[in-house]
Amino acid sequence: MDKPASRETPLTMPRRFAIRLLHEAQLAGEHPFTGVVGTGAEPDLYVPLVGPATLNDGVAHLEERKRALWAIYLHRPGQPTALTPEDFADRPQTLRLTSSLATKGVLQLRAWTCTDGKVRERELHLND
Repeated sequence: MDKPASRETPLTMPRRFAIRLLHEAQLAGEHPFTGVVGTGAEPDLYVPLVGPATLNDGVAHLEERKRALWAIYLHRPGQPTALTPEDFADRPQTLRLTSSLATKGVLQLRAWTCTDGKVRERELHLND
């Protein structure tokens, strides 16, 4: 995994929305899930992909609510924190968010991109 590029503009998200995403991970515990995150002016809508729902179903739900796909949210307890290029097989240009207990057991939200088969972590800032 490469370090975040310092010249890239950090991604931003409202703190309250990030807390909501992390709360979803807390509720799920050891059960993995996938969801989509939509954005208007800023990321503000989370749609879980439950049962037979596909990524396309999630994107259609975002579009019904006048939101664009901003990220795919992956909660994969027990798997490595860093993503692999295979995690970007579907919609490779879309940002991935993961929940992680990487630092002293504190739940964190992390962002990832994949370009030319290389996965990089992106800097994610929370605003109030």
